[in-house]
Amino acid sequence: MDLLETIWSDYIVNILDIFIVSYIFYRILLVIKGTRTIQVVIGLIILVVITLLAQEILHLRMLTWLMNKFWLAVAVSLAVIFQTEIRYGLAKLGSKIKIFSFFGSKDIKTDFLKEIVEAVFEMSKIRMGALIVIEKDFSLKTYTDQATFVDARVSHELLLSIFNTKAPIHDGAIIIKDGRIKAASCILPISTEIEVKHLGTRHRAAIGLSSLTDAIVVVVSEETGIISVVVDGKIKEYTNNNKLLEKLKDYCTVSDEKDDKNEKNVSRKLISKIKKIKLKDIRKRIMLHWEFKILSFCLALIFWMYIISL
Repeated sequence: MDLLETIWSDYIVNILDIFIVSYIFYRILLVIKGTRTIQVVIGLIILVVITLLAQEILHLRMLTWLMNKFWLAVAVSLAVIFQTEIRYGLAKLGSKIKIFSFFGSKDIKTDFLKEIVEAVFEMSKIRMGALIVIEKDFSLKTYTDQATFVDARVSHELLLSIFNTKAPIHDGAIIIKDGRIKAASCILPISTEIEVKHLGTRHRAAIGLSSLTDAIVVVVSEETGIISVVVDGKIKEYTNNNKLLEKLKDYCTVSDEKDDKNEKNVSRKLISKIKKIKLKDIRKRIMLHWEFKILSFCLALIFWMYIISL
């Protein structure tokens, strides 16, 4: 019994601790991947290594003093430097957890979706740009409070009027809640990821908002007339009005019967997935973002070694 306790306290707990912290670092790196922040983080990591070497190994007193003073200043300014990324990460985490799912997700009325589909296909023909946001569980009050208040029933005529280039509120997005247009000319957060830099402002705004919230965003390109739906930061184009309407209904509707059916099929799907897993797929998953995984593990190991030495 004592041997098991020793193994647990001396080895397993420490290994578990390192892997949990590694995973936290890994997720943080994935959030900031593709942004300019990653360069700042790499710079800070290099300075951390230099500080540890100067203080713990080489015992360079002057450099240690300088680095300690530097970290005091950095600790105060980090919150300011990374305020956008911190807000983005926390909002993304909150939207993934879905704390309201314990009380049941909101079932959105879908009558107005037909009006949206009709309007966007008319806009597509005449190359009229549009950015339409459908609010779900995650509140978008932050964006509606700073926009033009509308509170009108959704109709394709009203949508065409709002996004008409001669209209004073055609710039920005409209936000729809409970089947009503709550606000127009809304300013959305634009995605700063390098992978989407080639996209237009509307598409980047749609990706930015849908990455932070559970909102459904419909975009009409002013240049090409292409209609896209953006959910969870992923963009998909549609050329058929019936398919678009079905997909929007699918995104908006929460069916208890559908959920029960899905729960019954969970074990069946899991068994099926396990059978389909191949060694090649396992290797591919392990190698996915391997550089971030190694970096995260090394950082966690360095921090662990530093903490136990205190």
